[in-house]
Amino acid sequence: MRKNQKQKYVVVKPIGWRQACFTLFLLVVAAFFAVVNRFGPVVSWVGTLLTGLICLLSLLDQIFEWSRLKIDDRGYSLRGWFRNLWIDHHEIVDFQLVEFAGKKLLSVELKKDARLARNLDDQPLPFPCCFGRPVEDVLKIVRAQINRKPRARSSK
Repeated sequence: MRKNQKQKYVVVKPIGWRQACFTLFLLVVAAFFAVVNRFGPVVSWVGTLLTGLICLLSLLDQIFEWSRLKIDDRGYSLRGWFRNLWIDHHEIVDFQLVEFAGKKLLSVELKKDARLARNLDDQPLPFPCCFGRPVEDVLKIVRAQINRKPRARSSK
């Protein structure tokens, strides 16, 4: 987590050693597929190229910090590999923990007009922003950063 005092934003990003271990694991799997011909040369090549590509993307994600949660005075910007989500402060009721399959997950409860604008049902919206951190710690961070200051509504 990084906090910048001049620009007043908080960034929650993946834990470096965990992402580095995942990248190393993918590299080992790519090397395994490169030397094993038991499944045939086509499967070996496809496995090597696929895991090598994912390994490269994971390494680039570490270098350029593509996956992150940025909280600033406008709202919450959650960026990941397959999903980008932007939520303004005025759209949020609260963050909460939801238990799913025996695991605690972070979710955000949106106000009724925000749910209608996004065509969502009455369920809390999953907010996958922990990046390997304890979910309770991230919950404290996101709750502490909610800006409940009244502001004029912007016309979008």
